[in-house]
Amino acid sequence: MKNNCLIISDGTKGMENQSIAIAKQLKLNFVKINLKPNLLLKIFPISAHYFYFILKNKINFVNDYSFSYVITTGKRMCGFSILIKKKLGNTITNIHLQKPNVNNRFFDILILPEHDNTKGKNIFQIEGALSFFKKDEINHYYKVMKENLKNLEYPTILLLLGGSNKRYNLSYTDYCIFLLKLKNAVEEISGNLIISTSRRTPEKVEKIIRIIFKNFKKHFYLFNEKEKNIYPGILKITDFVVVTSDSVNMISEVATTKIPLFIGFLRGTEKGKLEVFNEKFFDKLYSRKFETTLFPYNKKMLVKNDMIGEKINNYLN
Repeated sequence: MKNNCLIISDGTKGMENQSIAIAKQLKLNFVKINLKPNLLLKIFPISAHYFYFILKNKINFVNDYSFSYVITTGKRMCGFSILIKKKLGNTITNIHLQKPNVNNRFFDILILPEHDNTKGKNIFQIEGALSFFKKDEINHYYKVMKENLKNLEYPTILLLLGGSNKRYNLSYTDYCIFLLKLKNAVEEISGNLIISTSRRTPEKVEKIIRIIFKNFKKHFYLFNEKEKNIYPGILKITDFVVVTSDSVNMISEVATTKIPLFIGFLRGTEKGKLEVFNEKFFDKLYSRKFETTLFPYNKKMLVKNDMIGEKINNYLN
C-alpha cells in the first residue's frame, strides 16, 4: 500500500504516538522515520527557514518517498517540518502538534492543547493530547501480553510512572513518599499492582520500587520501557489507573476509556498551563486527584478529540 504520509520522530514514544493518532484520524497510510534532532534545529527551529541552503542536506531522505503529508510532534522536531515545507512547498501539507514557538505561518496545520490558549486560522485545539489507540485496538495489544498478566483477579491497579522534567527535578524522597502512599491505597482494596516506568524514571527508582513492594500482599509486577511494552493492552484487565501528572499524553489517552483514572502528583501540584489542564479534567470527571484512596466514580470519557480529523479535512478541502 502506498504511503502518503511521513511521520518524522526522534523515537520518543509519547510524541510519536501523537503523530500516529492524527495520521489515523486523517486516514493516512504512513511510514515512520526516526531522526536524531539536529542541535541547531532543536534550539532554533526557525533556522530551517532562514538557513535552508545550509541545512537542506538534513532532509535528503525525502527524495526516497512519495508523500503528501508530513507530521511532526514537539518543538525539537518542528524544524524538520519547516525544512521539508521549504523544499516541497504546496505539494505537501505539513502538520505539527504541540507549540512550536515559531510563527504559525510555517505550518499548514497546527494542533495545540486548549491549555496553551493560542488561536489562529490554521490552529486546531484539542483537550490535552490525542489518543493513538481505540477500544478495539486495546484488544489487539492485549493479545501479545504475557500470559501471567491475563488471569489477575479484581481489582488490578496500573501505575504509569514518570519522572523529572523541565519544570522540576524529583528526589528519591519524592518517589518514596508517593509510592508508599500508593501501596497503602492498593492494599486497602486488596488489589494487584502493575507498575510501568518511563524513560524519565531513574533506574535507581526501580530498585526502590522493588524494596517497597518486596512483601506486597497480592500480585505485583514491574515493567520498564526496555521490556516488551504492556501498554495499552494492559488496560483491558485494569480496574483503576494512576498516571503521574508529568504525562499529559498518557493522562489524555486513558481519559478516553471508561477506567477510573487518578492523577498522582510526585511533588505538590503542577503550576501554570498544566494546573489548568488538570483542573479541567477534574471538573469534567475525566479524572480524579489521587490523594490516599482509590474508588469508583462516575467517570466521563474524553471524546472531543475524536472529531479533529474531520475538522482538519474540512479546512483543507
